[in-house]
Amino acid sequence: MQVDRRRRPIEPQRPIQPRRHSSERPVQSRRASSDRPVKPQRPIQSRRPIGDRPIWLQRLISLQRLIWLQSSIWLQRLILLQRPIWLQISIWFQRLITDRPVAPRRQTSDRPVQPRRLITDRPVQPRRVITDRPVEPRRQTSDRPTPSRRQISDRPVEPRRLITDRPTPSRRRLRAKLSRLKYRNILCLIAGAIAFFGLLTMPFRTRRAPEPPVILSQEAISPPTIPTSQNVVDSQSDPTFTYNIKTPPNPVYSQELQGIVDEAVNIATSKGLSADKLSISLFDVSNPKNHTFAGYQNQTLRFPASVAKLFWMAAFYSAIEKGIITERESAFKNDLEQMIRISNNDSASRILDKLTDTKSGGRLGGEELQTWLQKRRQINTFFQSAGYNDIRISTKNYPIYYLRQEGPVGRDLQLRGDDSQPIRNQVTTDQAGRLIYEIYTRQAVSSLASRKMAYLLTRDLDPKAWKNDPSNSIQGFLGESLPTNIYFGSKVGYTSRSRSEAAFVRTLDDRAIYILVVFADDVAYAKDETAFPAISRHVFDRLNAREPSN
Repeated sequence: MQVDRRRRPIEPQRPIQPRRHSSERPVQSRRASSDRPVKPQRPIQSRRPIGDRPIWLQRLISLQRLIWLQSSIWLQRLILLQRPIWLQISIWFQRLITDRPVAPRRQTSDRPVQPRRLITDRPVQPRRVITDRPVEPRRQTSDRPTPSRRQISDRPVEPRRLITDRPTPSRRRLRAKLSRLKYRNILCLIAGAIAFFGLLTMPFRTRRAPEPPVILSQEAISPPTIPTSQNVVDSQSDPTFTYNIKTPPNPVYSQELQGIVDEAVNIATSKGLSADKLSISLFDVSNPKNHTFAGYQNQTLRFPASVAKLFWMAAFYSAIEKGIITERESAFKNDLEQMIRISNNDSASRILDKLTDTKSGGRLGGEELQTWLQKRRQINTFFQSAGYNDIRISTKNYPIYYLRQEGPVGRDLQLRGDDSQPIRNQVTTDQAGRLIYEIYTRQAVSSLASRKMAYLLTRDLDPKAWKNDPSNSIQGFLGESLPTNIYFGSKVGYTSRSRSEAAFVRTLDDRAIYILVVFADDVAYAKDETAFPAISRHVFDRLNAREPSN
């Protein structure tokens, strides 16, 4: 039977067949719709609106979700060995795009889950099911007549809502993911990095104080009245543990300075403080040809508190240079700085034990006690043999925290003697002023040792340097009232019953160069923080107002 080709019905859907290789829509759905040529556009029309948004907007949103989901997966893989905080950052980026915060979490794992396969371009097995049954299976699961990949992508809420309704599996997967991060190895790497950068930046964090400007040539501050050959002994030539300067300096008494000291005493009494417990020594060394002095009760032995650490420092450098202490000086650098700069009692206790070869402990008796007392009292004979008459600096300062001692106990208590009249440290203001004088004229121990001691005594008067430091040695003492553009070196002493300080002051133009030592062994002075600054400012103004010495 021949077929009339002119009357053959036209099949409008056959030209669409080449799109099987280039179109995103599967060909099977087109074949299913070719059986109904009258209404070919109805399935497309039924898929157009979803809510109030058009199809192109739905496609754009789906594309954005796919891009951000894929980027979050790659980002998660790149930072898998980093801190877990990056997991929260990636989820935060996903929340900017979608309202489902948990679904991206499940899809950021290394193995892609099922919803991702529905979005990809590769056809999977559900499409074959649609090919075999183009209409009826879809009518059973959905009210829409023509299911396709576009329709599935337009309603991504339903399968992800099922995931959000089950928070427990997502937490389990997150725990399994976090367990792969090897927290022990990460913590080791972090600790190693912190230690490495700490060592690398240590030289920049340890800031040294500037070299004290007072340490200049010896001719600027020199003892003109004492021949050096008879007075100063080389510390290395004398093997015994004694101070190298055998006789005290011989400055000239000045009536002008005495008037200044008397005015300083009147300042203390005007504040209601007792003058009986006050001692003042003033040395003027601004004139290189003639050094003068004056004082008030300057030969009276008083409790020096932490000013005794000034003498322990000088004895320590002498023991180092004579070889009595065999360890290197660098081993005691921290204790020296803590003892002088912030007056730390623990550091001072270790320095004194090393100097005298003694240790604090329980009570002793007999010959053992006498040997211990003789060793500890070496620090007294060290200075007494050099003209520091009746000086006693063999008792430690308390409290000492590393020994857990609030006061002397055991053999240290035996050193103090009777409790009714205990043997305390005793120093005069002239003796403290003499040691400061010998340090800044480069005579104490040696020129190099004097430089080191002057460096440790240097203080910064700028309020920014000491205002927020609770252990500062400026507030309530001689340096508080002085200008900041001068050199100032000092050692303070303070207890609940006394206040004392030995200071060296020098202006930049050398108009005023002097040593001021004030001891006040009274509770009222310990409570008053205005007397010492007022006395210091008065002395500075009087000496700085004079004409420069030639």
